[in-house]
Amino acid sequence: MTEPGPREDDSREPLPVGGAADGVPEKGAPAEGVTQPSYGLSPEDEETFSHFYRAYVPRLTAYLVYQGAPVDRAGEFVQDTMVRAYRSWHEIRSHKSWAYTVAYREFVRHATRVEEPVEEVPESTTLLRRPEATESWLQEHEIVRVLRGLPARQRQVLALMLDGWKPAEIAKLIGIEGAAVRSNLFKARKAVAQHLARREED
Repeated sequence: MTEPGPREDDSREPLPVGGAADGVPEKGAPAEGVTQPSYGLSPEDEETFSHFYRAYVPRLTAYLVYQGAPVDRAGEFVQDTMVRAYRSWHEIRSHKSWAYTVAYREFVRHATRVEEPVEEVPESTTLLRRPEATESWLQEHEIVRVLRGLPARQRQVLALMLDGWKPAEIAKLIGIEGAAVRSNLFKARKAVAQHLARREED
């Protein structure tokens, strides 16, 4: 018995974010109402940004890896996102939503342009310095393989839920109805449960 709800796009390809997170400019464009980036952060703002950077770089990287990005490319997308966040820090109203939207948008742009194997061990990066550490990280996170087998929307909402987002926040971020979020979460959880059950049987 399946939960009734809105139809979903069950493609395995990445989906556009959809929602208009506060203050999210298109790539290469300044934030709304800004003619050029702002670089002169106060010491207090520098400290706030530093805390934000340390808190969200690993979370954003994991989120993109869950969507299918190789770890090294995910790190690049997140670093680019953080540079843009720093330059327009004062003009961004919701830094968390902004960062998730921009990082995912960068991943989608790349994924629709280039096909890359996602299971290869990447080169060393500033986030994961040794290739063997990356391989170990992927092996220890079975959820990465499970998520990559889900339809794109299920993968997206489940990854956000695992990161601590609430259904209402997910709906606002990606621009879909709350009922659609709940339906996709239900289906994603069911698929994960079935995967784990098969693994135990093996």
